[in-house]
Amino acid sequence: MKMTIVIDTDDPQGVTDAYKIARFMNAKHGSGRHGHTETYSKIGFIKVLRQYMKESLRHLNDADSDRVKSIDDLTNLRNAKLFADPIFTPSLNKP
Repeated sequence: MKMTIVIDTDDPQGVTDAYKIARFMNAKHGSGRHGHTETYSKIGFIKVLRQYMKESLRHLNDADSDRVKSIDDLTNLRNAKLFADPIFTPSLNKP
């Protein structure tokens, strides 16, 4: 059996349904594995932490940035989320 799925990016429910169909077909006829897991080594994790700290300090020292206004903002959830979004959603990367 062959199947072609056309995905209309203007239809969020259709994208969700296509994903469900693809997961079902993979479970029934494929390898059975599905989903995506980010993995990295200890050194990779340390590098990301250093990058986060440097970026946070850059925002703290930038008078035009309102992301980190004080030392206390370095550890807030919003700052961490804004840092993590482009890592886990590459389409959010800015040129």
